[in-house]
Amino acid sequence: MVHLVDLALAILLFEAALLLALRGRHGLPARDILLIALAGLGLLAALRAALADGASWLVPLGLSLAGLAHGADLWLRLKRGAGPAQKR
Repeated sequence: MVHLVDLALAILLFEAALLLALRGRHGLPARDILLIALAGLGLLAALRAALADGASWLVPLGLSLAGLAHGADLWLRLKRGAGPAQKR
């Protein structure tokens, strides 16, 4: 099961790199892409630590990282006035 999480981590990193490389003038800002990817990485890191019986402190660390990144993303969207369906 840990190998599936590793695969998901690799896909997430590839997707973030691809979005950053191809964003052009009309894509998401780099900060938005990085915050979204960081939230996903935190969740997957916590899942991996739980499945691999790793250090128990890695689970809350990953969840905290995901929560902070998600909160920052939401705060920036609300500050900008862009809802999920609105163009940035």
